[in-house]
Amino acid sequence: MEFDFGPVITYFPTLLKGLGVGSLVAVAVAFLSVVGGLVVAVISIYINKVVSWPLRFFIWLFMTTPLLLQLYFLYFGLGEWILIPAILVGILGLGFHYMAYNADIFIATIKSVSGGQYEASRSIGFGHVATIFYIIVPQAFIRAIPQLGNNMILMVKDTSVLSAIGVAELVHASQYAISVTFRPFEFFIVIALLYYVINIFMELGQAWLERQTAYRR
Repeated sequence: MEFDFGPVITYFPTLLKGLGVGSLVAVAVAFLSVVGGLVVAVISIYINKVVSWPLRFFIWLFMTTPLLLQLYFLYFGLGEWILIPAILVGILGLGFHYMAYNADIFIATIKSVSGGQYEASRSIGFGHVATIFYIIVPQAFIRAIPQLGNNMILMVKDTSVLSAIGVAELVHASQYAISVTFRPFEFFIVIALLYYVINIFMELGQAWLERQTAYRR
């Protein structure tokens, strides 16, 4: 078997374009899943159970069903009534999926903050909402960083699943190039290396962030 990476070089700009699309999706999903997960966690802990139970059902639903099934439901299922662009479905699908996991993480870290800190904050004049957002949530967020970082690394790799609904990310771009050049092995090697490099940089960034916040835990 002979290797020929010439076609990969020719179509490398196409791969970079797909990588750019995937990166934009990943940034949007990271913001949605972290902020949304934090909001869901705070509401599920501190708000009346009538409100929190539907949110807990949301967490359970997205944690117990496959990501690909969720994307198919949003794109092909809801698509019968509402026409939603594939890239928006990808952001919402991945965002809701990882929002559920991040909410579960935030619930655990919020509960891990000592109850005495809540009482101490109230005793010096902080209100209920101010105590939650200025005392409890910052500590819970810092404690959640290692697990959130791991989730974000997994999420970046899961952007490849979006090729199933036609989002022009890296894997989808490579499929087009492969259909023209008939060199799947070479393209898949290069794609794997690109994901590997991205993961290394994300792991280094996570390690740096953990060092910066370690003294606050």
